[in-house]
Parts: sequence; C-alpha cells; structure tokens
Amino acid sequence: MEHPYAGDTAVLATKHGKLPLIAPPLAHAVGLRVEAVAVDTDALGTFTGDVPRQGPPLDTAIAKARLGMGAAGRALGVASEGSIGPDPAMPLVHVDREIVVLVDDANGIVVWESHSSWDVVARSTSAGPDEDLGPFLSRIHFPEHQLIVRPNRAAVHPIHKGICRLEHLTAAVAECAAASTDGMARVETDLRAHACPSRRAVIARAAERLAHRIASRCPACGAPGWGRVDVVLGVPCARCGTEVARPRAEIDGCAACEHRQTRSLVAPEVRADPEECAFCNP
Repeated sequence: MEHPYAGDTAVLATKHGKLPLIAPPLAHAVGLRVEAVAVDTDALGTFTGDVPRQGPPLDTAIAKARLGMGAAGRALGVASEGSIGPDPAMPLVHVDREIVVLVDDANGIVVWESHSSWDVVARSTSAGPDEDLGPFLSRIHFPEHQLIVRPNRAAVHPIHKGICRLEHLTAAVAECAAASTDGMARVETDLRAHACPSRRAVIARAAERLAHRIASRCPACGAPGWGRVDVVLGVPCARCGTEVARPRAEIDGCAACEHRQTRSLVAPEVRADPEECAFCNP
C-alpha cells in the first residue's frame, strides 16, 4: 500500500542550511519531498540568547514548522530545534538533543522524534586581545566549527557570529574586549546548524528517526507516526520483590487516534539485581 505522503511536499522552515540533513531520509522512507522556505526562525529564539526562546524545544519546533507553512501556504511542514547544555547526569559534559517534527494540518497530527549526542563541540573561553587562542582553536576544530565572540562581562553588544577566519577572530576579540568591563572577550563555538558540523550529524540522525516513525502506520487507523509514546518502569528485585525503576515495557501509540499497544522489554521471570534496589541497597 502506498504511503499517504508519497509524492506530497512539505516545507522546511530553516535559515541555517538544514535541508540536506532532513530531506533525504523523508524522501527515502516515504517518498515525501521537502522544500526549504526562507523564514526568520531566529525570531523564535537564538543560541546566543539575544532572542530568548519562549517555550520548550518541542513547542518551538512546532512553531517553526507552522511559520514555514504560513509563509508557503502549505498544510504540511517540517522543522527542527536543538538544545545544548550540561548533561544533568554528567554536568561537565555537554549533550545535544535535537528534535525534528512534522506538522500535518490536513490530518490534524504532529509527529516528532529526537536524538541525543555527547559528541557535540560546545566550548568557550575568555581571552584578551593579545592572548594565544591556538590551543583552544585546535580543540574546537576551527574553522570547520565556527565561532561567536562577544564581550565577556556586562555589555551585550557587539556580537560577532559565524567567524571562520583568523583575521575576523582577531578583530572581533579586540572590539569585544574593549566593550567588556573586564577587558576580555568571550569566545565560544557557534552552535547554529550551518556553523557546527558536530551538531549537523545529530540533526541528521533525528531526521532518520522521524522518517522511520512516519513510515510506521497505526495498526488501527493507518495514520503515519506509529511509535513509542511512553515507558513502563518496574522490574522486581531478585531479593525482596520491590520494583526497581528499570524499563519493563514500552507503549506504542498513534498520532491520530487513541490506539495503544504495550511491548514487553523483559521476560516476566526477569528480576533486577539487588544492588539496584533502593530497599536492599539504600
């Protein structure tokens, strides 16, 4: 049976070169064509914080898709949104979580997937006009990973983005250091998609996962987007029987109807190690 999106066209709201990352998996999986539409997605928030993001990443991704849909007059839109910061479990390590979403207003559904990576290059340093940035530039793989320079303290501007030449970097550091109350400039990796190759790889993986999900159709109504919607925790401890917070099952669900199915992840006889039990090993 042909997929309902085969031969259809969705618009991708982007100003940072995401089309080659997102379009191929969707075309390969379901025959959906994706075309870029130039809209100012920075209006919904920027990594530098000069435009604050108004909501959580998923809401922002959906808003981006609708921004493109409105600009192109289409009922089918795609967008992505990333969040990069310290991993709550490992605060010294940065994690990049990318969400890619498809919004289908004709059928009233929203389908999304995500992918996380700890390999993103997200570093920063402070420097004066005469400091040697060579070791830092080597660590962040400059100029493949571009840079942002801003004042280190107090002043918000100027902000130089997309720096990929040493002469631009030197001039930006001098200007921003002069504007800072401590005479230093803040130098950090530019995390926008077109300027950060390590982030682009994560977006591409999230797009692959979205394509796989869209290709999966609900066994009850046939709508695209069948996949995991929840996780059931609770595996009994082998010693005392207390449930340990380990995944026991996953719940698959539909984006269009209320149909749900539970998939067991462990056999009924499986027991958790007492070392994982809060009662046996407090």
